[in-house]
Amino acid sequence: MAASSSIVATVPGRVTRDGAGRRRRRLVTDIRSLGYVAPTWLFMIVMGLIPIGYAVWMSLTDQSLTTATPGAWVGFTNYVRAVFTSQFAGSLLVTLIFVVFGLTIQFTLGYLLAVVLHRQLRGYQIFRTVLLIPMLLTPVVVGLVWQFIFQPDLGVIATLLEPFGMKLNVFASTPLARGMIIFIDCWMHIPFVMLMLVAGMTGVSQEPLEAAAVDGASWWQTTRYVMMPMLRPVITIALLVRCVDIVRLFDTVFTTTQGGPGTSTATVSMLAYQSTFAYFQFGSGAALSIAIAVIMIPIYFFYVRLTKI
Repeated sequence: MAASSSIVATVPGRVTRDGAGRRRRRLVTDIRSLGYVAPTWLFMIVMGLIPIGYAVWMSLTDQSLTTATPGAWVGFTNYVRAVFTSQFAGSLLVTLIFVVFGLTIQFTLGYLLAVVLHRQLRGYQIFRTVLLIPMLLTPVVVGLVWQFIFQPDLGVIATLLEPFGMKLNVFASTPLARGMIIFIDCWMHIPFVMLMLVAGMTGVSQEPLEAAAVDGASWWQTTRYVMMPMLRPVITIALLVRCVDIVRLFDTVFTTTQGGPGTSTATVSMLAYQSTFAYFQFGSGAALSIAIAVIMIPIYFFYVRLTKI
């Protein structure tokens, strides 16, 4: 009985020592794991949070080369002066036009090209390589090349139309200038949408497609009711990525139209650039950048929820 009592008496102490040792080992593991993730967090803080915090602070101060006291606290004056204006609303409308028409054209042509590549007809490797070339080029170079092609005096288009007594100046017409920006952006990024959809089609099960063919479904019915639902995650991600890219569209506009004629092709990114580097209103430019980021927050959260990051 005495031996039994001593054993029972030592059990709580042993349990306590085991629990303390387990907590100590867990703490050592956590500290060791922190060493692995610390560089990533440090990189995110230095390259992400600090610039964002500095931009927010700049948007609330009078950072400008044209004022006597640069850096003075002005609160939300920059937002009232730069964001809540008809000019910003106009640039937002221009950006929305580019997003709607760009996404529609890129998805339609990208899907059709993806269908052709997915069938792997003879010579499809060469066809695929040629289609991927625009996506590999630098946007600034692409914009300059197309700007020279559409140049009204010395451009290729002007040279081809000259024998017919015709002149075309896309830089003097709002619809033509916007159409050129949309065309250049689509020419560059349709291959991206095509690749995403081809990758999605490769992973699609063939059984529903074969069942639709046995039932006598047409190509459109198969696409609408079978293929599209199965490709919905891929399509959504591709369109979200392209939507974000078009909202940030700057280099193509800067190298072709400079936002003209007038402000008919000035996107929100172009407006922020002009405010910052043309008029040296750094506070207003930062306010515009923050406003663009806030506008894109719903799209970001939708993307995170969709991809489950």
